[in-house]
Amino acid sequence: PPGTKYQWRWAHYQPIDSIVDKVSKAVVQEIAQKSQGRIKIDIYPASQLGDWMEVSEQIMRGSVEIGLLPVSPAYDPRIQVRVLPYSVMNWKEAESAFLGVNPYILNIMEEVMSGIDLKALAVVAQGFGGGGFAQVPAVDVLDPAADKKGIKMRFPPGNQAWENMVKAMGFLPTPVPWGDLYMGLQTKLVDAQVGGQVYDTWVSFRDVTKCWVQYNTHFQNSFIYMNANLWKKLNPADQQIIKNACVNQSKASFGIARSEDEKYVDMMKGAGIKVIIPTDDQLVKLSKVIRAKVWPVMDPIIGKKIMNEVR
Repeated sequence: PPGTKYQWRWAHYQPIDSIVDKVSKAVVQEIAQKSQGRIKIDIYPASQLGDWMEVSEQIMRGSVEIGLLPVSPAYDPRIQVRVLPYSVMNWKEAESAFLGVNPYILNIMEEVMSGIDLKALAVVAQGFGGGGFAQVPAVDVLDPAADKKGIKMRFPPGNQAWENMVKAMGFLPTPVPWGDLYMGLQTKLVDAQVGGQVYDTWVSFRDVTKCWVQYNTHFQNSFIYMNANLWKKLNPADQQIIKNACVNQSKASFGIARSEDEKYVDMMKGAGIKVIIPTDDQLVKLSKVIRAKVWPVMDPIIGKKIMNEVR
């Protein structure tokens, strides 16, 4: 269109009307408005341009300009700090780690991502993780010391922190890719899963879930990021417009995610899925065990310096 100086592609990986989609639309709209149409961005939702790991690479190369996606630790293992189990315990801690005066996890991510040609712009909250069980468990799922009777729990393949977390919780860790998980739960390859939150468990696995435990395993988040070289070429005024739009919607995403977590928990209850919500005391006990067993394993992987900042 006339007056358009930049025309970019924005990629994301979640269904239309998910938090990620709502935030994408809001950011793109604000950028168009504030730049008076100079920066026009088309959104490609739901992995239309490839799965998020591929798109992440395309953004590094600059063939896609910008997106709202997870960040893969394949290029830099320090990125695992983004979803380190029990690094933040609740909404208040999540906000200070990613939005606060000194948002230490955001700062770490910005620094690490700049090393792989990505400019981190803001974090988008998606809620807190938990565990889905194909049957209502006949064991105490909240006490790490309780006998779990051989329950096999899926963890995201290749993630040492998560494998060790599942072990520390007392379950048998089994790596299964997200895309194969429905089948895995159906055929009893695994009995339970962690790695997502209540929203994606409801959307993808509600037919094979009889029980949901709100473990608050991790704070589920994605990042808005763009190609770093493209960012450097923009004039400061345009950089400011983009950054502000991202930060505004980043702040809004925390409220949206919080109410969505509550909404989908209610929907699960309504569908007859048993929901177990730990007390604060139970969560503190569980997190102490997991931090003690998992975090030392991550020192050599994420690096002592970053891990000590988290501690």
